[in-house]
Amino acid sequence: MKKHLKILIADDSELMKSLMRSILLKYLVNPVVMQTENLEETYKVLDEENFDLLLLDINMPAGDNTPQTVAEIKQKYPDLNVVMFSGNDKETLEPLYTKAGAFGFIKKDENINWYTKVFFETYFN
Repeated sequence: MKKHLKILIADDSELMKSLMRSILLKYLVNPVVMQTENLEETYKVLDEENFDLLLLDINMPAGDNTPQTVAEIKQKYPDLNVVMFSGNDKETLEPLYTKAGAFGFIKKDENINWYTKVFFETYFN
């Protein structure tokens, strides 16, 4: 597994950020994990530091993150892997976000631990 991935979790839920951080620490080797709670703060942090991966919640304060949001992020930060992180319907939304440039989609449900483990084993080995 790739070591020292630098990951930004953008989610307004403290519970989800804590859960995801603990899952990442369990499955990755020495990741650097930072967190933001809205898109404005996310852009500010992305402007200040380079990340390997952005876990981006779809529903956040001050508006939802649409596929257009992903396209704009990818245009501004082309080397950044954006993974959508949502409780919304993965089957319906994943193709839209992938077409816009998202690298993947992790669903917030009872299988989040398994989805995350498989995702990172698949793409970051």
